[in-house]
Amino acid sequence: MKLKFNGFLVLLVVLMAQLTFAQERAVSGTVSDNAGLPLPGVSVLVKGTKTGAQTDFDGKYSIKATSSQTLVFSYIGMKTQEVKASATSINVKLKDDSVELGEVVVTTALGIKREKKSLGYATQEVKAADLTAGAGSGNFLNELSGKVAGVNIKRNNNFGGSTSAISRGVKALGQTNEMLIVVDGMPINNANTNSNQGNQTAGRGTTYDYGNNGMDINPDDIESINVLKGAAASALYGYLAGNGVIMITTKKGKAKTGMGITVSSEVVTGGIDKSTFPKYQNKYGAGYGPYYEDPSGLFLYRDIDGDGNDDLVVPTSEDASFGAAFDPNKLVYNWNAFTPYSDSYGKATPWQAAKNGPITFFTSPLSISNSVSFEDGNEKTSVVFNYNNTKQNGIMPNSELKKNSFSLKLNHQFTDKLSLSTFANYSQQNTIGRNSTGYNDNIAGMFRQWFQTNVDIQELKQVYERSGGQNVTWNWSDPTDLRPIYWDNPYFTRYQNYQNDTRNRFTGYAKLDYILTDWLTATGKVSSDSYAEIREERRADGSVPAEFGINRNDEGSGYQRYNRNFSEQNYDFILTFKKNISEDFSFNGILGGSAKRSSVNSILASTEGGLIVPGIYSLTNSKSTVPFPLEGATKDGVNSYYASVSLGYKDMFFLDATSRRDAFSVLPKGNNSLFSNSVSGSFLFTKLVNKDWLSFGKLRAGYSESPLGTPSLSLVDTYTKYDPFNGQQLYSVNSIKNNPNLAPIKTVAQEIGLEMQFFNRRLGFDVSVYKNENSGEAVNVPFSTSTGYSSKYINAADIVNKGIEVQFNVTPIKTNDFAWDVFVNWSKNNSEVVALAPGIENLQLNSFQGGVSLNAVVGQPLGIIKGTDFTYLDEQKVVAANGRYKLNTSTNNIIGDINADWIGGIRNKFTYKNFSFGFLIDMKKGGDIWSLDQSYGQATGLYAESAGINELGNPIRNTIANGGGIILPGVQADGTPNTVRTPSPNQYGNMQGYRRMPNKAFIYDAGFIKLREVNITYVLPTSVVSKMHLTEMKFSLVGSNLWIIDKSLPYADPESGLGSSLASSGYSTGSLPTTRNIGCNVTFKF
Repeated sequence: MKLKFNGFLVLLVVLMAQLTFAQERAVSGTVSDNAGLPLPGVSVLVKGTKTGAQTDFDGKYSIKATSSQTLVFSYIGMKTQEVKASATSINVKLKDDSVELGEVVVTTALGIKREKKSLGYATQEVKAADLTAGAGSGNFLNELSGKVAGVNIKRNNNFGGSTSAISRGVKALGQTNEMLIVVDGMPINNANTNSNQGNQTAGRGTTYDYGNNGMDINPDDIESINVLKGAAASALYGYLAGNGVIMITTKKGKAKTGMGITVSSEVVTGGIDKSTFPKYQNKYGAGYGPYYEDPSGLFLYRDIDGDGNDDLVVPTSEDASFGAAFDPNKLVYNWNAFTPYSDSYGKATPWQAAKNGPITFFTSPLSISNSVSFEDGNEKTSVVFNYNNTKQNGIMPNSELKKNSFSLKLNHQFTDKLSLSTFANYSQQNTIGRNSTGYNDNIAGMFRQWFQTNVDIQELKQVYERSGGQNVTWNWSDPTDLRPIYWDNPYFTRYQNYQNDTRNRFTGYAKLDYILTDWLTATGKVSSDSYAEIREERRADGSVPAEFGINRNDEGSGYQRYNRNFSEQNYDFILTFKKNISEDFSFNGILGGSAKRSSVNSILASTEGGLIVPGIYSLTNSKSTVPFPLEGATKDGVNSYYASVSLGYKDMFFLDATSRRDAFSVLPKGNNSLFSNSVSGSFLFTKLVNKDWLSFGKLRAGYSESPLGTPSLSLVDTYTKYDPFNGQQLYSVNSIKNNPNLAPIKTVAQEIGLEMQFFNRRLGFDVSVYKNENSGEAVNVPFSTSTGYSSKYINAADIVNKGIEVQFNVTPIKTNDFAWDVFVNWSKNNSEVVALAPGIENLQLNSFQGGVSLNAVVGQPLGIIKGTDFTYLDEQKVVAANGRYKLNTSTNNIIGDINADWIGGIRNKFTYKNFSFGFLIDMKKGGDIWSLDQSYGQATGLYAESAGINELGNPIRNTIANGGGIILPGVQADGTPNTVRTPSPNQYGNMQGYRRMPNKAFIYDAGFIKLREVNITYVLPTSVVSKMHLTEMKFSLVGSNLWIIDKSLPYADPESGLGSSLASSGYSTGSLPTTRNIGCNVTFKF
């Protein structure tokens, strides 16, 4: 019996060993993509365990699992797939998220995931890899340029400057036209507060572009961006999103074996694109013409060396280069002869062009970005932590931007029904030395408009350093009065009159999802967005007086400080319904409510009359009484309720309807609620057309009505406080009469679209046609001054935008080793101002230095440029009897239109085994821009064209007697061709420039074609990186703005400007040159 029992035990042990052996069998195979190409680095995990593996360079894997277990295959950009481990050899083909359009899931309003095939409106997705394909700029909106049809990215060259994203045209005159930015369903503040009493958009004063707050978003956090373009797409956001929505989905951890760590480092440098900076003439020097003291009239005539004879002295007080012709055999006393910090002190030097011109003032830009990411996860929990450190140095001396960003995203499944999702981000940005964007105190404006070609920039640097930081300028009032008259030493400006700013920001949310039934889920979410910023501006003692401070007086020294605190909290509760009513009918629904509470506090203060103690930048150091600060404090709340219903029939017909009610605390009680409604539908006709060549086809249409809001501080009359007079407090009514009965803009949007894909997505297109009408916008119109006001707000303006958007994709070549993909975005928008106010046909939006203005004109596109013009006869310019153009001096002439004919982008991507190469061509056709640089710079004789040769072979600056001057193209009053030469060509502005030319002469086409991005990437084979104990390693060469293929604006980038707002559009002055940027990136994972 004992033997039998022992035998039974042995048999049992053997069976258990065999069973154990069977459980530990190896499962192997190959993982490939939809085209059959092997995928290295795919995570293979035994579901419910921590056992895992990764595919090698050939896509092969091996893992131990039982026949009853399930293998989970996951890869970034691919759909996760689960396969039963029932065999020992399992090959898996992963599908790209976008391979089958009918199965594509995109993020829509409120962060809700929807199948793209069911949507009745246009959306477009940009993956993280495509977003960051070029050299990083520090503002993720810049990286969208040319990648989304119908979205106009308005950027500029300002250091740390602002960028706007406008979808389907500018819709409002005085309200924001910016798209709403949403991160994981959380609205993000993207304020752009640049003016600071400096009238920054008008191009005057000492002002700066402080950027848009959306630049705080870290591109490393972004998994994908889905752009909702039409109001029907974003109606669930109500009044917030009439301009469209940029939906950002952040990265989350994936189930894998062990923690994954990704380290990335990028270094980018660059050089100036010389086509965006003046080409100076080198034949003539300082002066405006023969207006001075020596016999030629071109120099001052003073006895400088004390020998009793008058010497030739450069007219240092002049800021033009229309003076004497250069002659190295002629010795003159230049600006540097009057400062002991120059090697030329007390010396007469050869009269010649400077060796080191203005372009040598700029430095090479440098951007260094380092990031590290920790990622971990299992079946229930996933976590991602990102840290990014960025340091940028601009092309101006003493310019630096530092940014640190920390983010944490955690997802946890408590039970089968309850789950948690949280995200938190903290960012800090410190900037010093932004470039001035105004007309005054703008170094780039000086170089482009008012300068002497005989001034050596590097010598200005030398005397600044040798003097210990004094304002030793080239622009003395007079050799006997060594004070700067118009312009400071540019190095003094950069190192003494600099600004600095800091912003600390926190954004985050916590969301709980509870599955009540298999068709009903409840979601509760709390989100917060808050930041505090400070901006300091200073003028050092000894500066040329310029507009500064609260009162915008001309100040020779001063200090200004601006503090702003913003806080917004959103509380949401949402019920999500998803149920198949029958085999043919499906139902999706949303029912929810939200409460938004926000507050903004700001204070602007400045000194007055200069500083008591030079170099001490404090409000208490003011010579005069400090003006009353400008304080702002607003609190508001919005309670909202919304519902959405989506019905599907046979997975072929879909119908969506949404409605939202917003109630505002700032509107009168009983009349404070607004509704947003939309309806859209789609028809998948491929369900009826069974053709191999047709992969997907959908018709869609949408209609929506939504509000856009009213101008801030426009409902209730307020009083303006002024500085006391003789102890008496002074208040005054504002010049603008507010209106408590203002209504918000009503927006009606309509769109239809057709989406088709052919030959397994090798060829496809998506076309949308739309019409947006904004009616009843509150505008500030003239009002009888007998009332004590000069203007008032009324609901009057109507603006219509119509357009077409096209997305096109083609894969011309696709083999096992090689693929070539082409993506095209193209859009055309036409706007029209239908009405303004009774009796008003023109509303001025802005006026600029130089006499031009930006306008809304009834019957015209929004954004008409007006100014002086030529006089025409049969479309020919009329030349007066004196050889100069006959001008139409009215400033009410239409001379330009800021709106582009169309915008587009072409992106090519080539992949060969482990190599990839891509580039983006970004294009804009048409639109107009007016150049103050050309208006002034041509007159002052800076540019090469101002010192050319005429048809006689003589210098155009020669006197008429010496064969100079030019014959302007045009006709005389009788219609015969002009044959008269311009008089006095040896005096500034008589042939070119603002002095004798109308504003129309300086209108240029604002279009461009740019090589926007280039990237070359190589991924090391797994067999190599595994020996380094890494899972992936790649190297990239990246570039941005490498080549302006075509443009019309001379010596400047047509994208450059004062800022990103509508009010600053169509105007170019004193902008920084564009830089060609190239860098390298290395990323490794382990």
